Parts: sequence; C-alpha cells; structure tokens
Amino acid sequence: MNKVEQEIKLQHIESKNRLIRSAVHSFLGEPDGTMNAAEFSMYEALAKHGIGMIITGHCHVSPLGQANEEQIGIYDDRFIAQFSKAAALVHPYGAKFIVQISHAGPRAIHNEDLTDVVARDLKKNRHARELSLSEIADIKQQFVEAAKRLKKAGVDGVQLHAAHSYLLSRFIDATFNQRTDAYGGTVENRFRLCREIIEAIKAECGESFPVLVKINNDSKTDDAAYGEEMVYILEACKQLGVELVECSGVDFISKARLDTLYYLERVAALRKKVAMPLSLVGGVRSLADMEKVLASGIDMVSLGRPLICEPDLFPKLLAGQEKAKCLSCNRCFALPHIKPGLRCVFERQRQKKSE
Repeated sequence: MNKVEQEIKLQHIESKNRLIRSAVHSFLGEPDGTMNAAEFSMYEALAKHGIGMIITGHCHVSPLGQANEEQIGIYDDRFIAQFSKAAALVHPYGAKFIVQISHAGPRAIHNEDLTDVVARDLKKNRHARELSLSEIADIKQQFVEAAKRLKKAGVDGVQLHAAHSYLLSRFIDATFNQRTDAYGGTVENRFRLCREIIEAIKAECGESFPVLVKINNDSKTDDAAYGEEMVYILEACKQLGVELVECSGVDFISKARLDTLYYLERVAALRKKVAMPLSLVGGVRSLADMEKVLASGIDMVSLGRPLICEPDLFPKLLAGQEKAKCLSCNRCFALPHIKPGLRCVFERQRQKKSE
C-alpha cells in the first residue's frame, strides 16, 4: 500500500487516506450564493473517486467580502441547508467535508467602499481605505457566525483562507500590512486577527470542532524573514488547536508548466521544526510526487487544478497512469466565463468531438 492510501488521525478528524482536494473556486455557483446541481455533483464525484478530505471552494462570510460572481455564500442562515446536502452526498463514500471560509478584502466585488489592512491605491483607479478596529471586530464575528452555521450544517470542519492575497493573508504578510496598531508590525500582531478568529470559533463551536488554515509559505517582501516567521505561525496554530495547516504560495499561478512540488523544500523544513500537521499544495502531478511529499515528513498532500481536469485522477494513478493530464495552463480560471459550466480545456475538447 502506498503511504497516500494510509489512514491518518488528526486531533478530531480521521481521514481514510492522506489525499486532500484543495479549495478551488468552482465557477458553478448561482448569483445568489447558492449551490446548484453541478456543484453538488462535483463534490460527490470527488468523494466517489477516493478523495479522503474535500475542502470546498472559498465561501464568503459577508456580502461585502464576495470575491466572485459565482461564489458560494455562508453569511446567512438560508445557506445552511445546502452545506448539509453536500456533506450528506460525500459522507457515504467515507470522505470528510471541510468548508473554506473567506473574506476578499479589497478584492471584493459589488462594494463601492473597499477596505484593506491599510489604505492603498488599487488597480483600475480604485482605492481602499484602512479598516477600522470596529470593522475588524465585525469581520472576526462574521467568520465566527459562518463557522457556527457550518457546524449546524453537519460539516466536518472549516478552513480559514489565509492565502492568495485574500484579507486574512493580507493581515499576516508585511507586503500588505503596514499598520501601526495591535494588528500590525510584529508577526504576533499580524497574526492576531487569525488567532482571534480561531479562538472565537473554538469558544463558540467547541474545542473539538475542527479548524484548519490555508496559508502562503512565502512572501514577495523579504521572503527569508517571512520563512522564519512561519515557525511562529505554525507554533501558534499548534497551540490554538488548529487541525492542519495547508501550505500554498504567492506565485503558484505563474509557475512553469513542467514545475512540480513548488514549495516542498521549505514546507518540509518547517515540518521538521514544528510538530504541526501540514499539507502541501502546488505542483503535485503523480503518485510519485505524493509519495515524495509524504516521505519528507509532511502529513498530507493536496491537489487543486489536477482534480478539475480529472476528478477520477486518484484511482487512475493507483491503476498505473503516470501523471495527471493537467497542464497547469490556468485556463480553468478563464474558461468558465467564456463557456459557463466548463472548467477545463480537456472537457471543452471532448465536447467539440461529440458535437
């Protein structure tokens, strides 16, 4: 048996294997923040084909923090039922269902009053003002209320989206955070909002309700210093009872198509320094890649784009397929706007052949 097929027991989650479907925006949701049949089918297909832990695409905790037109919402009780339905679809296959919760910050749409960690000019002649302390407190509560709804829905936990330039990652990273109050300056202060959200979720939902975190392992500003700060962040997550930290990076979308295991060296080194369960996402193409990640001491391995291309990739690899068909062409971020409902160029090619 390959190590990726082996069970793993975290603090409050037992996964039937070590493979995670990393959060990827599906472009399948309805404009009102609800899931449709295609979204439900996507999650069921992933579970059916052996993924041990499924993390949803990012779900916005506030209408003012919505990042995409098709983004799923969790800012109101009316969204609870759809998460119950999704969890009920994947649980019979033995998969765990984790919901990623997020706030877009200055990347929000439908918001004329954009806010950021600090005031700054944005692209397209837009401007964001600095979040006030009371607004930060409100955002913290929005994350907590979202987690409470999801616990009620019966999901297996939540993941804070603290990567990829969304709001929580902008607090953590000095590239964006030049505040001079309790939420800026030192890494302790820059991590403060995440800490307060995790503590509040645990207080409201119980210590046994799993909280995961997705974070960039690197930074565009003084990356060496940020790498050292990651030790503090992981130690803090461990002390806070975080279930698992999934490590991504700031430049995953610009990596060369043939690159693999983008962040393995740093994340493996961090895992040796901190006894905090980690998963690596980025450039995992094959069963050999998965085994290399796990052999380095990293606890789990995550895939995103390859599972858009092939939801049944895992059994194919176990049966002998050399690697994923995914080319990391990133058309999955554009194609849905051209052909709604389509998520991969290979899917489009199959459609053309059948026409």
